[in-house]
Amino acid sequence: MKKYFLYTLTLLLAFLSNSCSDDESIVQGIDREWMTMFICDNNRGKGDDYAYNSKAEGLNGNDIHLYWYGVNDCAGYQIRQGLQANVAGGADAWGTSAEEGLLLLDTIVGPDVLDLVIKDQQYSTDFRFAIRVLSKKDDNVTDFSHASKWYGHGDGRQWAEYLGIVTADRYATPFCVYVDGSRTTETSMRVMLNRSFDSVTEGVSEEDQAIYREKFELDANDNFVYQWLEVAPSPNNPESTVGDKWLKYKLTEEDFQRGYVDIDGLQKNSVYVINVRNENIKVKWDAYYNTVSVRSDGEPGEPILITHELNPPSRDRYETEEAYQNALIQHEAAVKYNAMRIDWLLEDFVPDVNLAEGQIFYLEGGKTYCLFNSVTTSKGFILRTNPDDVTAGKRAKILLGGMHTTGTNVNSMNFMFGRQPQAGEGGEIYMKMLEFHDIDFDCPLARTYGDNMAGLGGATGNYFINMYSNGMAIHLEKLVIKNCTFKRLVRGFIREQGPNHKIWDHVLIEDNQFFDCGYYSNGAGGYPWIAGSGNNINSNLYKDFVVRGNTFYDSPFPSFFNETKVSTWKGGSWNITFENNTLVNWNTRAAGNIFNMRNIPNGSSFTVKNNLIVLTKQNGDTRSMIMAGADIRKTETLDDGTAGHVTLNFENNYSTNTHLTNGQIFSNNPWTATKNNFQTLVNNGSATLNGSLEVLVDNISPLELMVDPNPPHKASSNADQFLHRADALDGSAGGHGVNLYYKQTDKVINSKIYQLGIGAAKWRNGQ
Repeated sequence: MKKYFLYTLTLLLAFLSNSCSDDESIVQGIDREWMTMFICDNNRGKGDDYAYNSKAEGLNGNDIHLYWYGVNDCAGYQIRQGLQANVAGGADAWGTSAEEGLLLLDTIVGPDVLDLVIKDQQYSTDFRFAIRVLSKKDDNVTDFSHASKWYGHGDGRQWAEYLGIVTADRYATPFCVYVDGSRTTETSMRVMLNRSFDSVTEGVSEEDQAIYREKFELDANDNFVYQWLEVAPSPNNPESTVGDKWLKYKLTEEDFQRGYVDIDGLQKNSVYVINVRNENIKVKWDAYYNTVSVRSDGEPGEPILITHELNPPSRDRYETEEAYQNALIQHEAAVKYNAMRIDWLLEDFVPDVNLAEGQIFYLEGGKTYCLFNSVTTSKGFILRTNPDDVTAGKRAKILLGGMHTTGTNVNSMNFMFGRQPQAGEGGEIYMKMLEFHDIDFDCPLARTYGDNMAGLGGATGNYFINMYSNGMAIHLEKLVIKNCTFKRLVRGFIREQGPNHKIWDHVLIEDNQFFDCGYYSNGAGGYPWIAGSGNNINSNLYKDFVVRGNTFYDSPFPSFFNETKVSTWKGGSWNITFENNTLVNWNTRAAGNIFNMRNIPNGSSFTVKNNLIVLTKQNGDTRSMIMAGADIRKTETLDDGTAGHVTLNFENNYSTNTHLTNGQIFSNNPWTATKNNFQTLVNNGSATLNGSLEVLVDNISPLELMVDPNPPHKASSNADQFLHRADALDGSAGGHGVNLYYKQTDKVINSKIYQLGIGAAKWRNGQ
């Protein structure tokens, strides 16, 4: 078997260039050991089911089994393990993790060992691994001068030079501990204890109940068994205080009889991670029940005005000279746009216990701010232009990167929902709010598919808000995006991803303008406007989701609402409102439906009213005029085998009268279609319809209704560089802009669109 794993001379020579940095001589390179690699499909090419691929395995999918290629006559192998969040930045990040004690494993094995099993790892966690070959010429304690270069320091884009393994999701887990939010103060919390099987399993499926009995200990009274309460500050705020007794507290029978424990000694504005543990279960990650992350109270102070300044970065902020020099390059780019960097300030806000969740930050109207790092949002805040400046007609602008390039790549940034977990961290991030008001967002150098076809480089994969693929579960009480403009978001608007649950209680997207967005690929490419919650059945982004008064102009994304991966939801019903929006050339590249949803939860409702849909182009413009409505397959199947029931409130949706198909604005998938659409649900009895699914055609054309609605670029092909470009919607952008204000003519004023207040109110009364 060992010979099977040994390098051939040819393979070794192929890696010689990787073993030596550019400034090393050939002699120095030959004097080092050959570099090995972990075996995986990237470098073996045997398929995912190859027996000797490095992988997660075991009964619960949380044992890591590493295999690597052997090297003749070496002294052994050094293997390291780290969290993806800590080491994905490459060699420097691995070095920093080693210096700061953040590595999860750093071990040496003998020369005859070609595999290693790391047992009982944390569930749903993205790990990275590195390996190097040790030389007999070194002591391999303090001297590693003849060791090979590390394999595994790739940053993720170097797909052949890193090994990442994600452990399986944990099996269904009883909800035995939670915090009574009404009792939370700045320094204390009430932790509720729940042990009764009947109480814990109320509303839980029979399948999950069976897993509870198999995986967790129950006593003679059918109570779940746990003895210890553990409270620790979150990695968000590792220096926050907690009473010593609560770090590891032995629960008493009195505690269980009372049903709660009041913990104290906490620090205001701090997140704490709370677990209960069964000492009879020896594997740490199996001994815990559900994990709770909760924030202590604190009162937000007065709004903080971020005064616009263009100060160069401080050397003290950076650990390495390389990072500092990169920051200076970023500063030079910011100066060209007269943009103040604010990602540092927003990142520093998260661990600052002197600033409470809900802090309001004011930006100066008429000034430009920018991000050079994506901003994690694990502590709620409100970001807005100073209301006094808004009243005076001045708005702040934020550049989401897009000010400089590295090679051919545009350096774009975005906000990030939540964050990546640290070692031993589970549970969810709970945020009270995340709000953006009266701000113009842009990414100036972002490239589209048209730019790519023009030879300028690949399309930019940017968003307004994204999420890490291994991000922690997140529960957000309120997301508000109001009276903002969004320009040059190419790949998506809001993207959720990863295996953990995502819950939004209330969402309001109101009075915004979207233009020059999308066009990521040839079809309806990129991600949906709201890229859904993935395949976690406990997710619910749509508990109360309102999209009102917005204008979407010629920004091709696949769909707005998109949920297609889950057959049975446990997160509750959806309540979606889509009203008084103006859609001009919504997606003319492909059938980009407004709604693309499967297995709609029982009790859901859709309120779709007073929307205006327009298709328009110049004479001689060859672009397609396509408009798609919805792809709705079915409601969820209930436990008794019947279909769930939903309510449809559709009324007063209108279009202009050009580019119709069979007398209506939808060329594909109209809401009235009898297959795979809302009408299907009505016909089969799984929906109650209030109103009408028909989009009515008003007797007025786009050019009669609006001042100048046509796309400014006259297309000659479906891949023209500026095919979907529009620099502004209010007539202020000259030749590359449009003007959607209504003409104040008798025909407009007497139209149904005007009289019934259809579409976004902004354009109604002219400039």
